[in-house]
Amino acid sequence: MNIDLRQDKIRFFLILTVALILLGVFVYSFWRDRVLFNTYFAGENVSNKTRVEIEDSIESRLSGFKNKPVSFKIEDSNRVVDLTWEEIGVTFDYDKTTFEAVAAGKPKGLDDLFESLLFLFTKKDVAPSFEVDFDKLTQLESRLKSDAGADLALREVSNATIVPGQKGSVVKNGEGGRTIDSSKLNRDLAMALNSLDPDPIEVVIITTEPKVDFEGAQKALSKVNALSGQRITLKFQADLWTLSGSNFINILEFGPSGQEGGRFAGMNLGQEVTIVDLAIGSIGKRELDVGVNQEQLDKFVGGIASSVNKETVDATLSFDGERVQNFIPAQDGQALDEVETKRLLLSHVSTQSNVTDKEIVIDLPVLVTRAKIASDEINTLGIKELVGRGVSYYSGSIANRIYNLSLGASRASGTIVKPGESFSFNKAVGEVSGATGYKPAYVISGGRTVLDDGGGICQVSTTIFRAALNSGLPITARTAHAYRVGYYEQRGFKPGLDATVWSPAVDLIFKNDTKHHILVQAIVDPSNARLQVDIYGTSDGRTVELGEPVVTNIRPAPEPKYQDDPSLLKGTVKQVDFAAPGANSVFTRKVFRGGETITDESFKSNYRPWQAVYLVGTGT
Repeated sequence: MNIDLRQDKIRFFLILTVALILLGVFVYSFWRDRVLFNTYFAGENVSNKTRVEIEDSIESRLSGFKNKPVSFKIEDSNRVVDLTWEEIGVTFDYDKTTFEAVAAGKPKGLDDLFESLLFLFTKKDVAPSFEVDFDKLTQLESRLKSDAGADLALREVSNATIVPGQKGSVVKNGEGGRTIDSSKLNRDLAMALNSLDPDPIEVVIITTEPKVDFEGAQKALSKVNALSGQRITLKFQADLWTLSGSNFINILEFGPSGQEGGRFAGMNLGQEVTIVDLAIGSIGKRELDVGVNQEQLDKFVGGIASSVNKETVDATLSFDGERVQNFIPAQDGQALDEVETKRLLLSHVSTQSNVTDKEIVIDLPVLVTRAKIASDEINTLGIKELVGRGVSYYSGSIANRIYNLSLGASRASGTIVKPGESFSFNKAVGEVSGATGYKPAYVISGGRTVLDDGGGICQVSTTIFRAALNSGLPITARTAHAYRVGYYEQRGFKPGLDATVWSPAVDLIFKNDTKHHILVQAIVDPSNARLQVDIYGTSDGRTVELGEPVVTNIRPAPEPKYQDDPSLLKGTVKQVDFAAPGANSVFTRKVFRGGETITDESFKSNYRPWQAVYLVGTGT
């Protein structure tokens, strides 16, 4: 009895299975090119239509829909903006829509046959298929804002932030914004597309409040002031780069703490749309975070790399017995490790803790590739290696000044100094006058700023002075300028590292106290407004320790001076000198050799206050 019952059950399930399979085959065969019943396309019942009928129906509805303009009614205004779907960036796919309508609810294989049979009796909604040009779609908001902006006073929200002021950084208050509700606009667009709804789309204007208010930014101001009070000096050989004050602020950026853009998946639009500054009330006010702007940091470090990086150049020299005629100095290859430089900087630019170090010096990580020096003349003279280098910068110089310093550098360059002899700047350069090729540039004479031949020549003497200092050679004559010259303090140099000349009374002289010849070589780099002087010879093991200039007794500059100048047209005012405070400066130099101190000296400079000078045209 039990065996018969089990056999009956097995037969029943076999028959039911076969029946379902036959039903599935019938459904598939009968409706293979038909739309299943209870199927809707954009709200319209399209059940039991053949492929041709549904294709015609879809083409008719989509063509009618896409050929009508899309109306955007802008809230709180009488503005209505009509656009085509093509202008918005939407292109309908007729064939794909037809395929999806015919395929809706049908099995893709035996695995989902039974599931599809159950699906026969449920409602199936088919939406239009389309592609979106997101470049055009993202322009939709801009178009709507442009058309409605004047009437609705649309504006971007701005957070309270920190900006440089005349007396330091200050907080700039934020301002609320009025903008289009992007999330609603995208939802309504998607719904209109899915339902082929021709009704106008209402564009809602929302008010957005700043994430960061004045109080939130004020808390970050003390940290910014502490950071801008730092002075970070990056050093490689004689070159210096500094980050301080407003220069420091330039690499910082400010934004709300924990900021994350919201995301809204635009239904069938197929791409996420970033929503910014919406529903701000639920987020709450935030403090202002201080961070490092990576783009500005890369730019700063990249600028250093462009000055540091050099190809390796092997040395060549031709010598006529008195002066070097053709000299290509050995130049070691240099490459700044930019990644390590940024790491070192970021380790000191702490935006997350209190600032403790005010003066920081970072030795730049530079990979050096040594050049080859192979020349009998070089070996005979003993000019085989760099023993000292001096640099200065002349950014902002007028054309004649640049011409004069370049000419003076070329005449000093190539000078050979024998062992035991002295280098005289005035002798090496010769007469400085119009007769020897120099052009008029502004110089100080008798307490006045005047045009005179050779203005800018002191840039050369100053740079040679720095090279002699770093070479450890005895300096027997040097005179500081009467006032601080801005050119000689560019790129972080402090007052006191200059040397003026005025032939024949004022000269710069240093002695070659080594056992080999030395060569003075000058290089003008116009792209970086940089003058470099190298002294080559044979090192006798001496090392140099230069103390940082100590600047005291700083006095303010006098009121500006205005001088008549008949060479300028009447009514023209031209600034030729810039105010400089007076100060006293002193730095030390110690020279060591073999554990012995061979030089221990101080260099003092007394600068009087200097006023800004303006030339006032009186000519016609």
